[in-house]
This record gives sequence, C-alpha cells and structure tokens, in this order.
Amino acid sequence: MVSGGSGGHLTPAMALAGYLRAEDRCFMISTRRPVDQILSAEGGRLLEWETVGLQPFTPVGRWFSPFFVARQTQAAAQVRAIIKRIRPDVVVGFGGYLGAVGVVAAWSAGIPVVIHEQNVLPGRANRWIARLADTVAVSFPETAGTLPKGVAVEMTGNPIRLRAGALTAEQARIELGLDADRPVLLVMGGSQGSRAINQAVVGMWRGMTPRAREKVQLLHLAGTQGAAEVEPIYRQMGIQAKVLPFLHRMDCGLAAATLAISRAGATAIAEMAEMGVPSILIPYPHAGGHQRANARWMQESGGAIVIEEADLSPDRLQRETEQLLFNPDRLEKLRRLLRAQADGTAAQRLGALVRKTAKRKTK
Repeated sequence: MVSGGSGGHLTPAMALAGYLRAEDRCFMISTRRPVDQILSAEGGRLLEWETVGLQPFTPVGRWFSPFFVARQTQAAAQVRAIIKRIRPDVVVGFGGYLGAVGVVAAWSAGIPVVIHEQNVLPGRANRWIARLADTVAVSFPETAGTLPKGVAVEMTGNPIRLRAGALTAEQARIELGLDADRPVLLVMGGSQGSRAINQAVVGMWRGMTPRAREKVQLLHLAGTQGAAEVEPIYRQMGIQAKVLPFLHRMDCGLAAATLAISRAGATAIAEMAEMGVPSILIPYPHAGGHQRANARWMQESGGAIVIEEADLSPDRLQRETEQLLFNPDRLEKLRRLLRAQADGTAAQRLGALVRKTAKRKTK
C-alpha cells in the first residue's frame, strides 16, 4: 500500500490492512509528515511500514530549486527500490503525490495496481494515473462518471476502522475524561487542524450565554499549533473543553459526540455516517473543491448542514450549532438518515478486489 500526507489517505489504507492481515502480508509506504509519523506508530501493529522523504509537488515554484528536485528524485527512487525489494503481488494507491509515485513505479515493474479514491470528485493524482490501474475503487457511485473513459471502476465504499455500537456515548466520554451525561460538541479541522474553524469556534463560544455554555462540553481537535492557541482561551473563559492536537481514538471521539463541526474530508464523512453523528461541515475551499462535493453529498443525504468558509462567522456558526445541538428530535432524525448511508462493508469489498487483482500476477 502506498499512502500518506494526510489522515484521509492513511485511514482507509490502515482499515484495509486490518482486514487483509488475517491472511496476507501487508506493507505500507508513507511520507514523513507529522500525521504519517503519528499513525505509523499505531500502524506498526497491523503491517510493515517504511517512510520516504517525498514532499508535495505544489506549489510549482519549488521545482526551480535544484535541492528540491534532487530530494524528490531520491525519494521517488527509494519508493521504486522498496517495491522492487518486497516484490508485492499487488500495489494499492490511495491518492496524493506519494500514491502517484508508487502506482507509476508498480505499473512500470509490471505489478498489478488498484487505486482507491475516497472523494466524490477524484483528486488530480488519481485522475492522472487512473489508466495505469487494473481497477479504480470508488467510494461514491457518482465518481465513476468523472474518471477517464475506459477505466475499470468498482464501487467499494471508503474503508474505515470504526464500528457503530462498539462504545456507548457514556463509555466514550468517560474514556476521554469528559462528563458522561453532558452533550459533546466535537470540533475537527482535519489532520492538520484549521485556523479558520478554530477562530470561528472560539468566537462562537464567546457569543454564547453562560447558560448555553453550561449545557454542553467541547472536544476540540485543533492541530498542533491550534491546540496551543485555543486551550488557554477556553481555560480563561471557564469553558469545559478538552483540546487535543489529534485524536488517535476517533472511535471514542465520534461515539462521544452529539454534534460535530468538521471539514468535509472523505474519511471524516464516512466515519460520521457510520457512527451516526450529525454535522456542520465547513469544506476546505481549495485542493480542487473535493471537500465541497463531499459536503454536498452529505447535505443531500440529510445528515449535515454546510457552511462555506467564505460565509463562516462566529454568529452564523453559533446560530446553526444551537439550532441543532439543543433540538434532540432534529438530531435524531439526522442520525437515522446518516445510518442509512453506512453498511460497514467497505474494507471487505476493497479487500476482495485487491485479492482478486493480486491473483493476476500469479497466473
């Protein structure tokens, strides 16, 4: 498996490894970005893991640096060398710049390839290399029509490692050190955190009445820099908040949550659908608009309210949050609509496709 650079790419890869490892040897190549380092410590129990120093390909101006070009060339050569050394039966790419390098290396070596696309709209890397794959696995039926003609597509869903019902809300809150009986507002800015969301949430809490604040507690995943900025502000305001840069136990975080404020990464929305967590989605406005398409799908499914970042303000966020958080009947309706979208079989379906593709090498 070749994946990295964000939790959204790595989480489905690790979910797939968790399914395959009962019968197969799994190997991961990832980058050395902070989220990869965090998850590799956990993933070492599931699969063999190596990291390479490949950097994002953009902005384009960095390619004018001979040092950058040399470093990228060396990292790409390392990916090829790893693949040559382990001689896999199949390579699975999960998108992004590293996924593209790994898929090209596998294809050039005659190794079968599966690409997994997590988003409604495929990323640039996966669109560019889709024709090199034996099959492109997609998470949404709508994605098939956006890929190049002639590409074999199979609908698998987006593998996640969470399962609804494994923890009650009370159990999850106790594990996180929260009040077991008080509703939880979960804030997630993606694996890197989001300054725009952090600022809007802090402003929202400043605008809430003391009575409204007392009704709810906050679990805020703010990113490394964001956590250092917002935690003292909450402490000064006397708000019951648990602030973390990143949460390993997302099963606890989502099981504990009554409502989420989140980016609209593909893995995040798959996890919220599986766990039945209604959300206010603030899609990341860049990177090709993938999160906008994901957020629209979630909104049309009935499980989310969408606020574009350009329209985000503390007042707007407070209004939408209070209208959901303090309306149990509306929240329960959204939960039912979300759970109807999740069947929990994506890892098995993707695993079956990977095993079928791997057999081509042995024929």
